[in-house]
Order: sequence, then C-alpha cells, then structure tokens
Amino acid sequence: MYGESMYGEAFDDPARETGSPRPIGTLSRSIAIAVFAALLSAAAGSTFVALNSTESFFPKKWDPQVAPIAAEVAKLRGLDFEHPVAIHYLADKDFEKQLSATDDSGSDVQAEDDRDNAVFRSLGLVGGKDDLQKAEQTDESSGVLAYYDPAQKDIIVRGTTLDVEHRVTIAHELTHVLQDQHFDLAKLQKQADVSNTGDSSALRALVEGDAVRVQQDYLKQLSTTDQNEYDREDAAEGARVGNETAAVPDLVDLLFSAPYEFGPSTIRVLLESGGNDAVNDALTGPTPSTEVFTSAGDVDPPVPVDAPAPSPDATDVSPPEAFGPFEMYMTLALRIDPARSLAVANLVGGGQALSFKSNGLTCYRVAVAPNDAASRAPLLDAVQSWANGRARTSVDASGDLVGFTACDPGKTAPEPSSPRFHDVEALLDFSSEIAVAAAQGHQSADFARCVARVAVGLPGAEELILGLGDREPTAAENAGLRELGAQSGAACRDDVSTGSP
Repeated sequence: MYGESMYGEAFDDPARETGSPRPIGTLSRSIAIAVFAALLSAAAGSTFVALNSTESFFPKKWDPQVAPIAAEVAKLRGLDFEHPVAIHYLADKDFEKQLSATDDSGSDVQAEDDRDNAVFRSLGLVGGKDDLQKAEQTDESSGVLAYYDPAQKDIIVRGTTLDVEHRVTIAHELTHVLQDQHFDLAKLQKQADVSNTGDSSALRALVEGDAVRVQQDYLKQLSTTDQNEYDREDAAEGARVGNETAAVPDLVDLLFSAPYEFGPSTIRVLLESGGNDAVNDALTGPTPSTEVFTSAGDVDPPVPVDAPAPSPDATDVSPPEAFGPFEMYMTLALRIDPARSLAVANLVGGGQALSFKSNGLTCYRVAVAPNDAASRAPLLDAVQSWANGRARTSVDASGDLVGFTACDPGKTAPEPSSPRFHDVEALLDFSSEIAVAAAQGHQSADFARCVARVAVGLPGAEELILGLGDREPTAAENAGLRELGAQSGAACRDDVSTGSP
C-alpha cells in the first residue's frame, strides 16, 4: 500500500499494490443523488520495484478468459495495452501464502508498529486494546480476489474460475496494468515519496480511484443477468469477509477502503472536466494532498510547510510525514461535529507532523498551514475545541500556522464510537457523491465542490444526511434534499467560493 502520510505508513506494503479490498457497505443513496443531480443542473442554469526485462518476458497473447476483458478495459480507459501480461490462477491457500509472502518481521518492524499504535491512540482514533498490524493482516488477506504485481508484471487470481465478480475485479487490475505501462507506477511512487508537499496516500487514491472507475464502468456494460449475478456474488463475498473481519477496528476498515471509496469521486469530477486526459495529468503531475479524499477533484499541490520541532528532551524522533485535510478531518470528526470538521479540514493548505518520545511517552506533533489568512481563525478554533478536555494534548497558536501536540494515553485509551465512525464516513461519502452529481450535470469542478461544501453545511443538512443511513429516502427526506439542492445550487451559481467557514 502506498504509504507516506500518517494514514499510509501504518499500512505500508512496499512489495505490491493489491486489488480491491473487501466490500464495506457503501451507502445506498442512488435515489437521493439522482434527485440532487437533477436539481443542481436546473439551479445552475506501495513502493514499486522496477523490472529490467525485455518484452520477450511477456506472453504473446492474452489468456483467453481475460482477452475480452482487456479489450473492454482498454476502450473504457482510452489507452492501449503495450503487451499482454501473464495471469496466474492460485488455489485459496496458495493465493494467501503468496499475498503474505513479503510480510515483514523483526525488532525494527515491531518498534514501528508500536509507534503507529501509540500515534493513533494519541489522536483518539483507536482504543488501547487495538492491534492495528494484526487487524491489517486480517483485513488484507480476507478481501482480495486478485492483484497486479508491478514488480513481476503479472496478475495473480484467487481461484481458477472467472465468475462475474472475478471478471469485474480483473478489470480493476487490468487498469493498473495500463497505468504501469503508460505512466510507470514505480516512477509515480518515487515522485510521491520524494515530494516535499504531496502525500503518497493521495497518489494511491488517484491510482485506485481510476481503477475503480473503470471497474464500475465495465460492470455497467455487462448484461442485466451478469449484473444481477455480480450483486449476488458480491453480497455473498461481503458477508464472508464481514464475518472474518468482524473484530477489525473501524479505523483499519476506513483506511483500507478510503482510496477505493473516495478516490473514484475525484476521478469522476476530473473526467467530467477534462476526460481521460485530465486523469492522466493528475496521475503524472505534482503529487496532491489528501484533499482528494475530502474535496472531490481537487488535485492542486499543497502548500509547503516545515516540519514542527520536537520537544527539547525528545528522543526517537521520526522522519516528518504529511498531515493534510483528510488527516485533519478524521482527527477532529471523531470528537467534534463532523460537518464542522469537514468544513475546516478543507481549510488546510498543507501540513507536516512527526512523532517523538518525551518522558517515556510517544507524542505526535502537527503543524498545518491554513489556505489563507481568513482560514486560520476557524481552523484554530476547531482544533482548540477538539483539544479541550483531552489529557496530554496542547495547541500551538503562535505564528501563522496552526499546531498541536498529542501524547499517547496508553492501553487505557477508550475505544472510539463505531456509530461516530459511520457518521464520519457517511458525511464524506455524501459530500463526494454530491460533487460527482453536480459535475455530471455539466457544471465546473469548482461549482461541484462548492455545492458539496454548501450542502453539507446548511442548517439541518447533517441531520438529514446522517439520518438516511443505508436506505432509500422517504418522501419527506426527498423534499429536504430538493431544498438543499436548490439552496446550494443557487448560492454556488452566484459565487463558487462560498461555503467556507
């Protein structure tokens, strides 16, 4: 998994980029989104290893089962394959053995794992009894049907039979093959790793979002019978994996799922504004921040920020890492109002953080730059609200930056609320889908992001959005959505910069 920011490094696997994770129950709001889209239209009037080999390494023809999938993927993605790649089919045990073949072990890795657990506890994202690394292994091994190995340049498939779900998953992996052949995934990863401002997890969101988009479009062109069969297979697979991962902490679920769940929204907005060329430019351009998760389609590079200084008595100081809008949103939203947290998170222009030990405690120090002078006050106020009453937490309000330091509460740290995790994800999911709906209504990317920002912040919007749950909206809720659409569309038609605190 790509890993440079605090949310990537804990789950970094430099040997491979795996396929789609387990289904996580994406919120079912198709009717609500359709209503919103129509109203908005009216209102607006993993570190990769380079392989040094010749083309003779590759097969001359596609595997017959995969050839028609590859042809459709190339058409959907607007790119041609330079050559076929090998497809290997493995039984479950062999597949899981190969998937875990590069797992690390040893004292250095254990020390890093302990640091990661302490940092997440210090931010209130996990409880004292959670073991993130064990949970990561469970989540990963349970949810992968196939993966593209960019080091070996092949696709590994779980099982020997390509049912509909496997075919759709292979469409996802074939998109990675195209990305690698045309843009060199190892080169993109290296570019993200050495970026002084960008975030590797943002690159991952673009890479995975692109693959999920093609996967979804591939599914749409299948027959109704195949689509129904996919739904049945996907539900069965989701139930199986859900049982196997029932004890996995909510944070691990969300971090594994985020590139696949929110990355596609950024890709969809880019597609509407500039087609596949805009996606290609985003992949190969400057590495963006994690605002790609919180503000769909925003791929501008973040503001450079110097890493904060550790305490004078600090030991075991970690290298600086990115801390952007998504990190700020997750940190704030589990303790203060999620809608407010999302609004102020998108005021983060860039940020850095590091961990260190002080008096035997692991502490995490963050410094972020607001987008502009007007953004500092609401951002600082939200951070202070989050810090109030938290033990071993202090806020740095000096200078132009906004900073805080949080130290590990230890094994007694309380478990975060699962319902709150759901609300945090649901609000971001709704915001992302609204932006896509607006963009697909032939509006600009700035207008789309404005509508999402304004809609979530309107009075009563948060209650309405979170009240929808996983069901279709009632007539009354549809009326509420229409009103949100009318108000946000009108506001953004007048000024696409509106909606910030």
